[in-house]
Amino acid sequence: PSQAAMFKVDEDTFANFGLKLQIWAQHLGKSANLDGGTCPSGLPYNCRSYTDFSIANARIYFSGQVNKIVQFGANLDSAVYSGRQGRGTHQGTSNSRVNDAFINLKLMDEFQVRAGLYRLPFSRASLTDSYTYIIPTGYGYSVRGNYFTPFTIGSNIGNRYRDAGLTVWGNIADGMLKYQIGVFDGRYDHVSGALGTKDNLAFAGRIQFTPTMLGYKAEKSFNLADTYLGKQNVLSIGFGYNTQKWDNGSGYSGTAKAWTVDAMWEQKFGDIVPNLQLGYQDRKDMPATVSKDRAYYVQGQLLYDQVVGLGKPALGIRYEKQDDRTASNLDTNRVGVFLNYYIKGQDAKIQLGADFVNLKNKRDLNRNRTIDEKNYTDWTLALQVQF
Repeated sequence: PSQAAMFKVDEDTFANFGLKLQIWAQHLGKSANLDGGTCPSGLPYNCRSYTDFSIANARIYFSGQVNKIVQFGANLDSAVYSGRQGRGTHQGTSNSRVNDAFINLKLMDEFQVRAGLYRLPFSRASLTDSYTYIIPTGYGYSVRGNYFTPFTIGSNIGNRYRDAGLTVWGNIADGMLKYQIGVFDGRYDHVSGALGTKDNLAFAGRIQFTPTMLGYKAEKSFNLADTYLGKQNVLSIGFGYNTQKWDNGSGYSGTAKAWTVDAMWEQKFGDIVPNLQLGYQDRKDMPATVSKDRAYYVQGQLLYDQVVGLGKPALGIRYEKQDDRTASNLDTNRVGVFLNYYIKGQDAKIQLGADFVNLKNKRDLNRNRTIDEKNYTDWTLALQVQF
């Protein structure tokens, strides 16, 4: 919004609008041994070994307020491939959607009400703006799926961190404590197939603590950022919970549950800005038929806060483990290493690096020993601008 254009009626009525772009070039390593077989239907990204260019995201956004109480926002997104971890056919319209659309009633800083489609107030991963990612490929990067996904309606349409619902939230003691409690449609709300057949609502909540008495600045906005690039010192600890009943229509039902704890620290020391993040998530009692998993990560960035050439260089590293606690034990380990070059903060940056993905208990993907999973490495060049 700081770089956006503005429609301004008066001091209390205005709208910001602008454009954001993420352009990627990737070499996606082979994640399966074909051995003369053909790629099974529905698993195109498991049979990949190619270099491709894409619009990872193109966003037109609006934000503003009608008056001091009634606020609004919307992100209208498009992409030119059918999946973050691989390519189907090059396409645009089938991947265009309203990613976020909400109305926020700010009765006071301590008590606000948000309604619409937006990021689920659960984990730091689910609330972090992807345009601030230290590792551009994000959280849960694996052809086996993202275990950091909460129980959202977005799980069904490739918009995993968003859900439609209503949230009561606010900042207490100038942001020392932020609370978010909401009710949502959720992943298992009267949808077809094995995901659910009844009208079941999901519930999610998050509490985040910042020791502002030590001089750290509170993250008072609804969403979060991966890094503030040394503009503010941050130390935040968050706890989240997400639950929803489900019924698969075949005699099985239950209540899916997930909880998470995470932390972020970023502080400027002269020209050096270290960033460290930790997160843990535990999910259980999900369908198929009762599955459970857990995932955790450690992420960091070291930024040199001086211009070298055109921008400020930084090194970002991420380790994550996805622990599948079913009988299949399909664990995934991922290490991401990226060189980040901030030409104008998040408004203009270049990121270059690789994701090294290790798959445990590799599967025979079409049950005839002709297509087997294998470890793989993906290289990504990510360009980003915001206006």
